[in-house]
Amino acid sequence: MGTEFVVCKSTNIHLSKNIYFLGILEDGKEISVKRHSRKSKQGLDEFQNEVKCIAKLQHRNLVKILGCCVDEDERMLIYEYMPNKSLNSFIFDEGKRKLIDWSKRYTIIIGIGRGLLCLHQDSRLRIIHRDLKASNILLDKDMNPRISDFGWTRSLDGNDTKANTRRVMGT
Repeated sequence: MGTEFVVCKSTNIHLSKNIYFLGILEDGKEISVKRHSRKSKQGLDEFQNEVKCIAKLQHRNLVKILGCCVDEDERMLIYEYMPNKSLNSFIFDEGKRKLIDWSKRYTIIIGIGRGLLCLHQDSRLRIIHRDLKASNILLDKDMNPRISDFGWTRSLDGNDTKANTRRVMGT
């Protein structure tokens, strides 16, 4: 992507098989760094697929990639920081669940639908996500949803609107 980042401060958060870092750039901007686990089933092809997919797609309900790094078997993605983490943390935490009323839930559902519409229909690339789940829906500071984790996506040809897959994907 051509941009160099200097991370001034970071913290690690272990979620699933990957490690996430909250980083702060020299200009004070907060970023999220996703370090792919060496034990992950996601290989270099899936990582490159994720980078290409996110870089080509721009939508307010899709996560924004700021950069990436590949050095031998070390792979990292640099995203915009999502302070409210994932939808998963609100659904399965009784205390946090009470913080989102039905109006906000509806707004989140509509945002996820808009992101999917972008992937499936409105972009030049037609994408099937194949790993959509609550932990892959990130929430920004205003609780707006962003679909993330595009490693298992599949592109469709031309005007295709459906595809058959031969193997089970996602988690």
